[in-house]
Amino acid sequence: MEKTDWKVEGMTCSNCALSVSKYLQKKGMEDVNVNPITGAVSFINHQQQDTNPLKEGIQHLGYKVLSEEEKHDHSGHGHDHDHSVAAGFLGNNKKRFLFTLPFTLVLMLHILHGWLPLHWLINPWLQLALCLPVFLVGMRYFGKSAVNSLRNGIPNMDVLIALGSLAAFVYSLTGAILQLGEGYLFFETTASIITLVFMGNYLEEASVNSTQKAIRSLAKSQKVMANMIAYDDQHQENIFPVDNSALKTGDLILIKNGEQVPADCKILWGECLVNEAIITGESLPVSKQKKDLLIGGSILENGTVKAQVTAAGKDTVLSGILKMVENAQSEKPPLQKLADKI
Repeated sequence: MEKTDWKVEGMTCSNCALSVSKYLQKKGMEDVNVNPITGAVSFINHQQQDTNPLKEGIQHLGYKVLSEEEKHDHSGHGHDHDHSVAAGFLGNNKKRFLFTLPFTLVLMLHILHGWLPLHWLINPWLQLALCLPVFLVGMRYFGKSAVNSLRNGIPNMDVLIALGSLAAFVYSLTGAILQLGEGYLFFETTASIITLVFMGNYLEEASVNSTQKAIRSLAKSQKVMANMIAYDDQHQENIFPVDNSALKTGDLILIKNGEQVPADCKILWGECLVNEAIITGESLPVSKQKKDLLIGGSILENGTVKAQVTAAGKDTVLSGILKMVENAQSEKPPLQKLADKI
């Protein structure tokens, strides 16, 4: 039994995560957890299958499994990748939504022709001209995703969106060609479905990006320099800077006024005022003295102390919070798992 951890690029919503999760489960993987916010994917490969075909399958779904080198590059450079500002015309949900919205709003105005002089909007060919750009953009996005999901035997939500908008468009086009009258025109339905889903995807994407930025900001706050205390053969105290990732439990450190606490530690000497807002949310500083504990990531607003590291690296309170957040994002309650199966 082997647990596999991957980093998958390209997931922007819960629907993306569901597609990847269903694909891995279909291939016999168990305990599959997919986090669309961090891109973390984990599963247990009981049958010790070759994972290369799985990576290719995920590639066909429209995502990419990062190699170890690529994962290192992404973490090392601290990529603040924001899907909402993707390059290219109509390159993200925000741009698609803003592009389709004007066409849809104009199409919806024909509903008011009984109260406003908008009879010109009843023209079926004008409605077709207004709907066509929205339909093409929607099919290019949802249609492609739907075809890929069906090809892999994992139909997703985009299949329903594509079918609904396609049915309304074909029905309306038939009514326009055969001149069946206003009652057979539902071009605004096609445009509304596509535009509203783009809006929903954009809002979800914005929420995901906001969460990603908060997590990255919290993670970056863990990486600071520390003043490590060491003693030579003559028992003379020497202080030299080290990266806090090099600290270990039991190390002695000096924390000066205005510096960030590099790791969880216990005060051995000195008194200080500490801002623990990063953990508690309370902006008022807390008084600390000898034998009190300092939480890594908090800020010394006043005072200088010598302390002994009690937890470093992944064992700190801040690291534990980050881990809990990531686990909460990837785990699903039983009711949601049932809904995914249905």
